[in-house]
This record gives sequence, C-alpha cells and structure tokens, in this order.
Amino acid sequence: MIQLQVLNKILSTKDYSLISLNNLTSEYFSNYVSEFEYIKTHVTKYGQVPDIATFLSVFPDFELLDVQEKDSFLLEELVKDRNTRHLAKSFNSIRSLLMENKVDEAMDLYKRASETLNESAGITSVDILRDTSRYDAYIERTKDFDKFYVSTGFKELDAIMGGWDREEELATIVARPGVGKSWFLLKSAIASVEQGLRVGLYSGEMSERKVGYRLDTLIGHVSNGSLMHGNIGVQPYYERYIKQLPNKYKGCLKVLTPTMINRPATVSDLRAFVEKEKLDILFVDQHSLLDDERRGKTPIEKAANISRDLKNLQVLKKIPIISASQQNRTTNENGADTAQIAQSDRIGQDSTCVIFIERSDDIVKLRPVKLRDSASNKTLSYQVDFNVGEFIYIPEEGDEDSSQVSEYEHRYEENQESVEEDVF
Repeated sequence: MIQLQVLNKILSTKDYSLISLNNLTSEYFSNYVSEFEYIKTHVTKYGQVPDIATFLSVFPDFELLDVQEKDSFLLEELVKDRNTRHLAKSFNSIRSLLMENKVDEAMDLYKRASETLNESAGITSVDILRDTSRYDAYIERTKDFDKFYVSTGFKELDAIMGGWDREEELATIVARPGVGKSWFLLKSAIASVEQGLRVGLYSGEMSERKVGYRLDTLIGHVSNGSLMHGNIGVQPYYERYIKQLPNKYKGCLKVLTPTMINRPATVSDLRAFVEKEKLDILFVDQHSLLDDERRGKTPIEKAANISRDLKNLQVLKKIPIISASQQNRTTNENGADTAQIAQSDRIGQDSTCVIFIERSDDIVKLRPVKLRDSASNKTLSYQVDFNVGEFIYIPEEGDEDSSQVSEYEHRYEENQESVEEDVF
C-alpha cells in the first residue's frame, strides 16, 4: 500500500522532489516498477510529472487514492517496506548458503545486507542561519560534561580536545612497538570506568590476566613487575586493594581476547561485543590484530577495509571507538603526521582524532596531529614509570603550572623509592 500511496502523492501534487531528493529508485517500488519508470522518464524528458489523465491512459488499472500524509511519514514507511523485502530475500539466501555449509559466503552476504540497510535513503538540509538550536546544545554542554564527552584519562589532553566525543569519535593512537600504546589505552579505559560507563577492551595480544595486572598497576600503583613475577612482597597491599576493587566504581571493564573466540576478532565480532555487553565505549588494542572480513589481498587493502568497517561500526552504534595502530619506521622531517600510520593512510583519513605517542627513556610525549574539534596541537610531555602506573605531567615553560615542576619531580622520586607503597 505504501508504494501506491507515494506514487499517488507524486501524481496529485506533481512534486517529484520526494523521489529526487531522497535518491529513490525502482527497488523501492517493487510492485509498481513500470509505473515508477514511466514517471521518471516523463520528468527527465519533459521536466514535469505527467498529468493523471496522461498517466491513466498508459496504466488504466492504476488505483487512485487521496493521500494526505506528510512526505516524512511516506518516506519512512517506504524505506521500512524496502528494508523488510530486502532482509527477507537476504535471509533466504543466507539460509541456503548455511545449509550448504558455505559459512564464509553467508557471513559476507549478511555483512553486505547490513551495509545496504544502513545506506541513507534521503537528503535533508538545514538553514544554519535560521536554525539556532546549536546554542541550546552549547549551553547543555557547558552544564553536563559526562553527557557529551568521556575523559581521555589525561586532564591536559582533555583541556585541549574536550575528551572523547560520546557519539562521533573514532580515535587512533599511533606509536612504535614498546612505546606505551597499550598503557595509554588502558589508562583512558579506566577513566571511562570512573565516569560510570560500560567499557569494552579488545586485547589482541595480551591475555585478560595481563590486562588485569596492568589495570591494578594503574589504579592501585602496585608494582607491575612484582605482579607478573609473583613477588610475595606486595601480597599484603595487593590483597587489600583487590578486595576493595569490585565496589570502587559504578562502571565496568569488559575484556575480549582472541582466545575467547578461538581466532582474531573481526569488526563484526566487535559489533557483537558492543551489543551483547551494551558498551558505552570501545577500545581496540590494536588495529593490526583484527581480521579483515573482506579478505583484502594486500596489507594496505586489509588495513583500509578494517578502518572502513570500524568507521561504519562507530556511525552505526554511536559510541566512541579508540584504537591503537603501529607507526611506520620512516620519519618525516616535518614531524609526525597521519601518513606515518603503518599499512594504510586510510586509517588517518577515517579517524576523527589521531594522537602519536613518542618515548625517550622515562619521558613520553603525546603529540596530537589531527583533532577535529580543536585548533591546538600542543605536545604534552609526561614523566612515566610504567612499573607503578605513574604519569606525571611536565608543564612547558610559560605554562600556568610550570612552577610545579619541582613538586612533580619530587613525587616521582618518592614513587621510585617505594614502588610497593599502598596508595589505593
């Protein structure tokens, strides 16, 4: 019925914009393909919708209706009708492939069907000179940080970029091996937990136990080396800490590893992870440890496919996705840029935020090279001790808190002297 209603609305109003502005094709009019194509051809050739009399001379059995529904309702119902038919056809084909034990082909078909459903059927625009609703949104943001942003775990970085955008963030953390990407991701994940969120972490390399030990180091500042090597000296402190941990935060941190699914995860697996655990934010460690469902032939093509799928997942689920990626060995005389992301520059293009991590001895620098919502790309320096999970900001000369450098250095020295201090 909805297909008939739309065609009647177009004929009676002689307004073709419902079709032209919403990219509607004959697949939306499966029961009236000839009628749709006739109207389309007439508009193309003569510049207007045919009169009802002209139309009925070609299609005398066409049922005329008086349609008063708004275009928005008609479009929504038409898309729903098309999606229902598309899904029914796809599921029948998927069922047939599964019956033939062609699981990979069935998964590919399912993915293509999902992407087709997500395609926009309409074009809408807003006159931003007259629509000033953004002012109300601005006021709301000034009053409720947690509603719009998630802390990165680094207050200095939050001051530059605001935090991770709750609905439109696909961030990439880039560094060479051993620099601290995983520590950065986990510290940021803990900040999300502290904010009361349901947090997911895909760890493509470390087991959930090792991730847990790092979490204990970052939260409780228990020596990571002692935990990994079973040093009995930290046992009294660790026992008190571990007993208090379950009740410390309202949020949760769900960890997924390849061992849990018997293979490297795909983006579809990450989507299932997000949906099953009802995640508010997802961290991926790391990009190269995901499997490409599209089966790209080269490393560059595979990386580009995964990047595209992660972007689609972010848009679909509307949660922040923060992933780590390797940095190329090549250097750039102008400093770090997105071209230095290993395997594919598509990753940098898809990302809303790109932050490079550089390390020299115990100094780690966060170098933002792409911040969609900030004009600042200030490099932030931290004195770090990964063994006790300490990140001490080093203010630059001229910063308001540069006078506190000596205090930070003193705190760092104290931590070095007593890595087993019970600070939980």
